Amino acid sequence: MVIHTRPEMVHPRQEMTHTHQTAPTQFAEANGIRFAYRRFGKSGGVPLVFNQHFTGTMDHWDPAVTDGLATTREVILFNNGGVSSSSGEVPTSCEQMGTNAVSFIKALGLSKVDVLGFSIGGFVAQEITLQAPDLVRRLVLVGTGPRSGEGMATLTPEAQEIFGATYDDRDHLWLRVHFTGPRKVRLQAVSSSSASACAPRTAIPRSTKKLRPHRSKPSPNGARRGRSRSNI
Repeated sequence: MVIHTRPEMVHPRQEMTHTHQTAPTQFAEANGIRFAYRRFGKSGGVPLVFNQHFTGTMDHWDPAVTDGLATTREVILFNNGGVSSSSGEVPTSCEQMGTNAVSFIKALGLSKVDVLGFSIGGFVAQEITLQAPDLVRRLVLVGTGPRSGEGMATLTPEAQEIFGATYDDRDHLWLRVHFTGPRKVRLQAVSSSSASACAPRTAIPRSTKKLRPHRSKPSPNGARRGRSRSNI
């Protein structure tokens, strides 16, 4: 593995004062990929590196989660190779995604991290742990599973129905993913004032708010990656 790091592109570590919304986009280069990332929270301990879900970028993490964890530790969000503002091509295997992620982590000069993976990010997080066991202290898997695990080969009937449906508002897809109950009830909850609808009503506006403009200059193909093939 060959890692190329440009010191001027990696900001020096310091006591973090930024949040999910204010952390600047930084860049680190490894294995010919220019990785976009943000880090914020309480520095000094073992950082927590997030690996995103299918169709997501580092902008798609919920600030309620990332800022909550950042009160006690440092959080690192990044776009893996070929995703949005990172350069390169999206790999065709989770193994290569894991290899890219390991290169990125080492390019930051980190010798020990905790790794969190959500959905397909969980596959990547497992690969990071398998490929660099000395690098990973703790592995956190959310909404994911192992290769060849029970039910992992295909989507459940419920998931097939959710992802196969059409929506007037694309955010309603994630409302159905994250909240239970009949579809009609969930969608009505967005405009409801009842206490039981509080979580769905606040989750969608918060989800929209967290998608902020990129502060970094995109690569020549950045716009195309951000809209289509990068969303993995």
